[in-house]
Amino acid sequence: YRLNVADFDGQNPQSIVSSRDPILSPAWSPDGSKLAYVYFDVARGRTILRTHDLNIGKITDISARAGINGAPSWSPDGTKLAMTLSFRGNPDIYVYDLGSKSLNQVTSSGAIDTEAVWSPDGNYIAFTSDRGGKPQIYRMRPDGSQTERVTFAGESNQRANYSPDGKEMAMVQNTGNGFQIAV
Repeated sequence: YRLNVADFDGQNPQSIVSSRDPILSPAWSPDGSKLAYVYFDVARGRTILRTHDLNIGKITDISARAGINGAPSWSPDGTKLAMTLSFRGNPDIYVYDLGSKSLNQVTSSGAIDTEAVWSPDGNYIAFTSDRGGKPQIYRMRPDGSQTERVTFAGESNQRANYSPDGKEMAMVQNTGNGFQIAV
C-alpha cells in the first residue's frame, strides 16, 4: 500500500508513505503542507491516526488507542483535528488540539458517530450518526453543543462535505433505489 501525492492533474506522483498494511482516509491540512491519515498496524491489531508534515517529512502519531482511530478532518485554521475514536467502547467524535495536544470528546450517544467535517468558517462540525435509526447528517458546535439533525430526505445520508461558502452540503444518499450524490 502507498499513499501518493501528485499534481492536481495526476502528474508528478510521489510516494509519501509505503506499507504492507492499508493506509486510509487521507485528509489535507488547509495550507496543503500536511496530511492526516489512518495507518493500519495489522501485526499489533490496531489503527493509528497520524499526521505527516510534507515539508520536513515528520510523522506524528495522534492516536493509537484501542479500537477505532479514524476519519480525520482538519479545522479550517489547521490547529485542530476532528476524528472518530472508540477507545471508550462506542465510536464518538473527538477534537484534538494540535498545539496543546488536548483531546475533547464532543459526542456521547449510544449511536455510531463518525465522518466529521468542519464548516468553512469553523463554527460547526457536521457528522454522520445512526442515532435516529439509520445514518443521517447532524451538525454541532465544535465543543459538542447545539447538536441538530440536518438531513431528513432519503433512507440514509452520510459522508457530508460543505460547499466552500458553507451554505450547502454534498453527501451520499440512499433513497431506497441505490446510492447517489445529493446536495
